[in-house]
Amino acid sequence: MESTWPFRHPPLRLRGAEIWLIALTMVGMAAVLALAPLKLALVFMAAMGFGLALLLWPETGLYALALVIPFNAVARVPLGPASMGPTDVLVAATFFAWFLRYTGWDDRRRPAPRLGLLLPFMVVLLYSTLAAQSLIAALPELVKWAEVIVVYWLAAQRITPRQRLPLALTLLMAGGLEALIGIRQFLFRIGPEAYLLGRFLRAYGTFGQPNPYAGYLGLLWPLGLSLSLWALLRAWDRRGLAWKQRLAVLGLAGVTLSLTGLIGLGIVVSWSRGAWLGVLSSSATVMVLSSLWGLGLVLALAAGMVVLWPALPPSITHRLGDVIRYFGTWQVQGVEVTPENLSVLERVAHWRAAWAMFADHFWLGIGVGNWDVVYPRYAIGIWKASLGHAHNVLFHYAAVSGIFGALTYVWLWLGSLVAAGRAGLRKQGLEKALAVGVAGLWVHLSIHNQFDNLWVQGIPLLVALTLALF
Repeated sequence: MESTWPFRHPPLRLRGAEIWLIALTMVGMAAVLALAPLKLALVFMAAMGFGLALLLWPETGLYALALVIPFNAVARVPLGPASMGPTDVLVAATFFAWFLRYTGWDDRRRPAPRLGLLLPFMVVLLYSTLAAQSLIAALPELVKWAEVIVVYWLAAQRITPRQRLPLALTLLMAGGLEALIGIRQFLFRIGPEAYLLGRFLRAYGTFGQPNPYAGYLGLLWPLGLSLSLWALLRAWDRRGLAWKQRLAVLGLAGVTLSLTGLIGLGIVVSWSRGAWLGVLSSSATVMVLSSLWGLGLVLALAAGMVVLWPALPPSITHRLGDVIRYFGTWQVQGVEVTPENLSVLERVAHWRAAWAMFADHFWLGIGVGNWDVVYPRYAIGIWKASLGHAHNVLFHYAAVSGIFGALTYVWLWLGSLVAAGRAGLRKQGLEKALAVGVAGLWVHLSIHNQFDNLWVQGIPLLVALTLALF
């Protein structure tokens, strides 16, 4: 039975070096405020204040990262063949702050069991560069997965059990804000004509495309749903909670329900089939793992879906019905292209190209990050333009990193899903709710990645943070 509130932060114990650091920072802030122009002084003071907080509490950088992830794409700065965004700066700064504390002031180390899932995949990606035609093209992909490992490591070291709920709520708040941006685009038709849906427009948020936008929100949906269910059931339980705690839990339920509702609406207006299927699957996972009554509810909802299917708007039923075409289509040459089958044929053409790459480069693959470099040689029919990846994650990593890349990705994928699912079955209370939410996240990732690639645009860092929530 839970009797304590999970927001309490561990006490800060300052040592001599930290006290001197704070004093020098305060003196520097005073000097800047007195001598510099007001706007510059305010910006500098904010940066100094955040830097000081980061040195004292490195987990501050992880909370900031959770907020910044959806806005990373719009703030990236080109650096030659690559680019750098705020998430890259935050990861580096947080690691530096942790390194200072670990080597000097705070030498405690906590276990990080999911490294056993991440490191083999990273090693194979490095190994695949032996076959890469362009090492420059491989570098961003290697940096991305290195950052995933670093962020997970930092979260495992710095996020205590009491800090997991605040981190999850920070992720949901960022998702709610991103959903609002997408809803505004949908209602006021703000965006490119290619995304028009009659009177409305497919939402794409700050991601530039509807699918990664919907994928980002879809990964947060099961976490919000699980926390909402836990808070409602906790408030309903008349044992073990004082009236003040009950009010606090009810307030938490209101916050999580509101944010989860916004996120769900954002997914709907994205018009992304992969995200819709992922939401259905992850919601069923959350309800089944949450309690026994959840299984009955899932079965009842499934029956209701069958009954109500004819009454749903044709635009939605047609959109979901198109998914069947993906599994019934493999031949793209000689097939007449129409607006209805365009996206299906384009994805299938990339699937076939991935399999051809895998067949020709079975052991090493074509090299991580080299999809665009090699794709023109494997393009089929009229599909000459590369989409950047195979639009199926397992096919993609089999093509770029060979058989060992495919196997280690499956190890990472299924290992994370099983670990979260087991924790969801074995834990109780808030720990169970977080683990169930992460299990739902991996179910959504599994479904959506059959038609797309969600390991893009900062989303991997979201997954890395959630790996430390259970």
